[in-house]
Amino acid sequence: MEKKLTVVPVRKPSKECFFRVHPEHHLDASVLELKEEGDTLLITPNLLPHLVGEQCIVHKRLQLAITRQGVPFIWPLRHPKEGKRDAWAISAMDAALMGVSQWVRIQANMPLGAYEIAVAKVDVDPAWPTQSFNELMRIAFKGAIIDSLDHPALKQLRGEA
Repeated sequence: MEKKLTVVPVRKPSKECFFRVHPEHHLDASVLELKEEGDTLLITPNLLPHLVGEQCIVHKRLQLAITRQGVPFIWPLRHPKEGKRDAWAISAMDAALMGVSQWVRIQANMPLGAYEIAVAKVDVDPAWPTQSFNELMRIAFKGAIIDSLDHPALKQLRGEA
């Protein structure tokens, strides 16, 4: 029996979960983060010139990762801010880099102002999904792609809905 993957979460890894990061499957893209709804929407590049200055739109690295339980997810990693020491973003990127070759877990350390990275003692290769990265992205962002200035999320952001 073959299992069909129909949901790919878009989220950062949970603090109790060890994960691996795919060495090749990532995309740098702009997203709209709706914190109250806990949602991340992908923005098509052709709209970006019309959305300059919008604070809720951020540039992220959308990285394919997988848990020890075999659950794939897209991790939206924040790029470190230019000219600023951004320990949260830097430590998350470090964890992603380490996660390419070993099972890692991140936990926020508030006094440190960064993520602590734990490395698992297991050395088992992850069982990556058979679907292409493009297909996994289509599944992850199904119904969550902004491809028009008339998109309901943008209208809500502009106070038009």
